[in-house]
Amino acid sequence: MRVRAKKLIAVVVVAVAAGMAFLIFKGQGEDEKAEEAKAARKARRKAYLVQKSASTSAVKYPTAAKSSEKGRRSGFAAARIGAPAGDEIYYDSDGKPYPPADQKIMSAAAAAIENDDLEGARSLAESAQKSNNAELKEMVVDALGWFGEATMAELTPFMSDANEEVAEKAADHWKDALQDMSDDGEKAGVVEMSLKSLRNKDLLEDVANELIGMDEVAALQVLANVIEGDNKLAVEAAQETYESITGEKWSGVDAAENWLQNNYNPPEDE
Repeated sequence: MRVRAKKLIAVVVVAVAAGMAFLIFKGQGEDEKAEEAKAARKARRKAYLVQKSASTSAVKYPTAAKSSEKGRRSGFAAARIGAPAGDEIYYDSDGKPYPPADQKIMSAAAAAIENDDLEGARSLAESAQKSNNAELKEMVVDALGWFGEATMAELTPFMSDANEEVAEKAADHWKDALQDMSDDGEKAGVVEMSLKSLRNKDLLEDVANELIGMDEVAALQVLANVIEGDNKLAVEAAQETYESITGEKWSGVDAAENWLQNNYNPPEDE
């Protein structure tokens, strides 16, 4: 009986060992297949960055027609500079009314919001930038901010205004509009345009950091484009953001493309 029991135990041990060996072999085989599939997918991938001959850029730049379509909330009459002002009179901190030219712009800014007039708000931007009236600038910035994504380009210069309150208000409106955008390619396009035009170091860093969490191809394409530009402060901000996204210091487009090829997981339908 003892001999038979020993034989039975031996058979069980052999069977268990064989089963474990099969599972290990099967697991290794599945791992190898997964690695082979991953390598095959990488081999089929095309270049992601336009500097490496990508067929199209992941960055989408806003067009005037598209911005107008998205921004206009209704079709009310335009409130242009020189349009009849309302009864509102605007005064400075000393209680003195602002000059007539300022009154017209400030009234038009208020009317642009009241009438949902996108083009009316846009038409005020250039004159407001030249003004020394901080309250006037804030009113125009608020009018532009009312239309969100459609007026981000007009808001960008105010983000570098010498008056901190004007600059902060413009930046807040710009960031709110960016968060409302759902397409990462379009968001990246707006970020790139702003990075190339801003000259404030802290603000450049804030704007560049908006790329973190976006689609990596669009984000790295923007960073590569900016780093190749001539805005030195923007280049520094872009390099810092590149390191935040990839964990690597910027060492050129080849390295950026290689990082994408090894780390980017494209959508299933790509």
